[in-house]
Amino acid sequence: MTFSLDRIDAAPINNSDFEFPFQQWLGVLVDTLNEIGSNVEQGFNFLAAPKYKAAEIAALTGLPDGSILYDTDNNEYVGKISGTLVKFTTAAYP
Repeated sequence: MTFSLDRIDAAPINNSDFEFPFQQWLGVLVDTLNEIGSNVEQGFNFLAAPKYKAAEIAALTGLPDGSILYDTDNNEYVGKISGTLVKFTTAAYP
């Protein structure tokens, strides 16, 4: 399932009395909002566990339960469950 956000085509300015700097600001705002939407979309569609070395994982403090990390030294996933770091054992996918 892919996550998709709608984009804003343009700033609908119906009044020509707005000064150019304000119109330009609205254009930049629309571009910024679209870029943020794109980043959020990518974040949800390509979720990946953050990569750390084993020593870095051991040194991390304050991780909430449910955190998932990838140990690059041992090529395994590590998660925090009930306040304790545990490794996830895996087998080859079918």
